[in-house]
Amino acid sequence: MPRALSLDLRSRIVHTCQAGELTQVEIADLFQVHLKTVEKLWRHFRRTGSAEAKPHGGGVPARLTGHEQDLRRLIAEQSDHTLAQYVALLRERCHVVTSVPVLSRTLKALGLPQKKSRSRPWNRTVLKPSGHGVASRPS
Repeated sequence: MPRALSLDLRSRIVHTCQAGELTQVEIADLFQVHLKTVEKLWRHFRRTGSAEAKPHGGGVPARLTGHEQDLRRLIAEQSDHTLAQYVALLRERCHVVTSVPVLSRTLKALGLPQKKSRSRPWNRTVLKPSGHGVASRPS
């Protein structure tokens, strides 16, 4: 997503529009911005009297906001579960509907483990080639 224009550039565009010497198309070319940018900035200035950008809208709050302690307690009690099992437990115990990716990001942000720890060592069995899939030439 493109970054907001600097206040300096916004001010220069507005002052050029106020001067009335150039068309909006010429102003867009002069400052190397899109015509719609000039139109919207000029309309914003006429309505508000300011060239400053609008404040950020805020976005959607995280689903697990306010449930950090529940999550910490759940992981401390049952640290051998998978993320999918934690999602089911959160739904059951805390009535929070979430997903594995959201839970994974939240655990990372909280500094909590994202994967269950193995209770026993890896199986050391060595697989031997089975001979399947070997191409042979007809005689």
